[in-house]
Amino acid sequence: MNNYEASLQKHMTMLCESIGARPTGSAENRAAADYAFEVLQSYGFDVRRQEFTCIDWHSSGAALRVDGQNVLAEPAEYAMPCDVQATFVCLDSVDALQKAELAGNIAVLHGDLCKEPLMPKNFEFWNPDEHKRIIALLEEKAPEAIITVSSQHEHIIQDGDFGIPCAVVSENMLDAFLKSVNRTAKLTISTERIPAMAHNVTATYGAGRDKVIISAHIDTKPKTPGALDNASGVAVLLALAEAIVGKAPPVQVEIVLFNGEDYYSNPGEITYMRGLKPGYRMAVNVDGVGLKGSTTSVSLYECETQFENRIIECADRAGGMERIEPWPMGDHMIFANHGIPTIAITASSIFGLLDTVIHSPDDDMKNIDLHTLDNVVRFLLSCIE
Repeated sequence: MNNYEASLQKHMTMLCESIGARPTGSAENRAAADYAFEVLQSYGFDVRRQEFTCIDWHSSGAALRVDGQNVLAEPAEYAMPCDVQATFVCLDSVDALQKAELAGNIAVLHGDLCKEPLMPKNFEFWNPDEHKRIIALLEEKAPEAIITVSSQHEHIIQDGDFGIPCAVVSENMLDAFLKSVNRTAKLTISTERIPAMAHNVTATYGAGRDKVIISAHIDTKPKTPGALDNASGVAVLLALAEAIVGKAPPVQVEIVLFNGEDYYSNPGEITYMRGLKPGYRMAVNVDGVGLKGSTTSVSLYECETQFENRIIECADRAGGMERIEPWPMGDHMIFANHGIPTIAITASSIFGLLDTVIHSPDDDMKNIDLHTLDNVVRFLLSCIE
């Protein structure tokens, strides 16, 4: 039986170390997508690019002074640049925002306004009314800039379509505003939004009447090598393609490498969805697999009982895998929402790393177990069969 660990190592090294962080729209992102395109083409797949417009966002940091004292700040992801000095207004609720006069001022948001990240204004998949109201009020009030105060520098506003400059400070800086005497701040945000193009990679193999989709996203947040999120998923799909070559699979296999899962508006997913039609026998999304010391989890969506039983049998035979409850985050929901029987594969322990390792520079190859990735490849082969 073939072992795919050498190939997995090669793909992981290319994506995480040779290329590195791969935010959508960047040169590194294009290099990663082109690399995957060439690998799949070399295996005899019919490979295509799905292009879309986006922005390549660059940040050189932020500087903030409150009453003449320096306060640690950073630009919100995708933020516009600014250089403004003005009176600031502290706001901790939607009601306070509704009543505030913000024209010519800097809005400092904390409390209920920063309890969770706000969905981007044009995000199509899920956007609560409360989030839309806050964004609409901010645009209506039109402050010169916005400062959000949250735990661990969490980015409350991450939106390339939002036109008000925004910076982020941590909760332990809140007193600098609340105890301010002069109520003035000077904020400089050094960022740039550059119009760019990016693309998904789609590849098909086999002549079966029935079709299956197997997907992973190839992009990352800035400043992270994205080993778990999601070079491991891409490496698994490239190794799977190698495993299929020369065989006659009973179905036509479509490999989809999404570009934009970690981008504010998911443009790659939206571009792909425009051509997605029902009728696929199965869809599988691989995201966050191969974590050392963790089992691999399988969750099922829109599946009939007989199908579920067969997939769980495959998981049991593979070993090191467990079934978990459905989780409504990730590209697998694209297929489930179209009524396609869908499988989401991830590391069972990854949910405990979402606020620490994932999206950080620590998401590197030291976290990856190649043997576990090899096992996922074999599981996918059995699912196709």
